[in-house]
Amino acid sequence: MMTDGSGNFWSTLGAGGFGALIGVIGTILTAMINRQPPMAAMIDARIRTLIEGYERRISDLQHEIAKLEGKIDGLTRALEDARIHRGLGM
Repeated sequence: MMTDGSGNFWSTLGAGGFGALIGVIGTILTAMINRQPPMAAMIDARIRTLIEGYERRISDLQHEIAKLEGKIDGLTRALEDARIHRGLGM
């Protein structure tokens, strides 16, 4: 049979355990909330790095396309000149 002292002990222990559980949950939530800004900043920095890399690559490709278009124009003119000379019998 329980005496008043042991019942009081278990209720105090239960209340303390419940309080500790609330404290642990609060600590975890606070840690997660405080961690989000650095994580978001890290993700933003990574995305910015990727975008800058893609922009450089696009710029390089546009430069290469301009060079190839110039070569195509030169070859088209040379082909037209060759057709004209061939048509004249030269």
